[in-house]
Amino acid sequence: MKKHLFIVSLLLASALNAAVIERGPFVEDPAQTTAVIKWTADVPSPAWVEYGPEGKCSQLMAISSRKRNHSLTLHGLIPNTKFCYKVYVENNSGTGVQEAKTGTFRTLFTPERKIVNFLVVGNTADPQGTSGEMKRRMAQSMAEHPADFLIHTGDIASGGTIAAEDEEFFKPYKKVLADAPLLVALGEEEYGDNRSNADGKGFLAANYKRIHSMPWSKGTPNYYYIDTANARIFFVDTNNMYDALTAPAINQKSPQYIWLRDSLAKTAGGKWKIVVMHHPVYSSGKEEDRLSQVLAPLFEAQKVNLVIQGHQGAYERTKPIHRAEAAKNGPIYITVGGSGKFFEESSYSNDWSNKYYATPHFAYISIIDRKLSLRTFTHENKRIDALDIYF
Repeated sequence: MKKHLFIVSLLLASALNAAVIERGPFVEDPAQTTAVIKWTADVPSPAWVEYGPEGKCSQLMAISSRKRNHSLTLHGLIPNTKFCYKVYVENNSGTGVQEAKTGTFRTLFTPERKIVNFLVVGNTADPQGTSGEMKRRMAQSMAEHPADFLIHTGDIASGGTIAAEDEEFFKPYKKVLADAPLLVALGEEEYGDNRSNADGKGFLAANYKRIHSMPWSKGTPNYYYIDTANARIFFVDTNNMYDALTAPAINQKSPQYIWLRDSLAKTAGGKWKIVVMHHPVYSSGKEEDRLSQVLAPLFEAQKVNLVIQGHQGAYERTKPIHRAEAAKNGPIYITVGGSGKFFEESSYSNDWSNKYYATPHFAYISIIDRKLSLRTFTHENKRIDALDIYF
């Protein structure tokens, strides 16, 4: 430890300005033996992280060189384990360090554990800037449901800029993000306002990808899956079909579709198959459906258990759907899209729609072996839906 402190003192001595952490810390790209801790300071500064299994938060150290946007990959972690961490930067007077910013995270679980819990939010974008109080109460309510990670169904911030993410997402959900790794299914806002023309090229890389680290599939972090406990959770990018020119295609001959088809087919028996995407396959909202003919047959053939969607400004849960009709067996679709952007009443009446609420909400999902429990709450932590699925 003395050696570590000596190295840190040298790094701090080289800093030209004191630093304040403006964004984070938060964790992304969780795995069984690695995780990425990220934070951003107001000025370039060296920093370091102390971390370890819960109760031993200063057991290990990782140092980050002088910069504003910090991203440290922690290696050699233990699966199925809760870790705690402390992030340090230089203080405002330049005479020492700021009080540590702290948080926790869990590494992903090995298959034999068969228990996992996670939160879901979506549409946190808020172009009018009027949902601050709602989001504050939402974050408080979410913190009462211990989660191994947080899933976002896309449209993090209006216009997709880094500044908008800070204001509309990172600030109001700061406490939740400090204790639950973030996993995102990209929405159209992440591609920017010019996504449908050539001016939008490079926007995603200049904004979203500058501050986020998602797992990688073959060649792209836009779509990927994680394995944890007895679940495989897929994150799909549907934005090309909704006019984001630089998003990966999702038609039946596209690399993304082939990857999804093959990865679903190769999922081990006994695993839950869950797909997360921004645009709905089935929805009672006003948005034109462009995905059901492409993805619904695949999900039915591959026996997907649950599809988690966003985009629509409401919560909706369907009955099991097969061939576009309510059925005894088939995927259940839930839309989680009311965390800040807008709220819309249903536009269509469908026999397969089971619940619909145009109200602020988040979902909490718990998997215990062959039982999946879905509980959906308002920002005031009032339960509005409950469902148990078995397979």
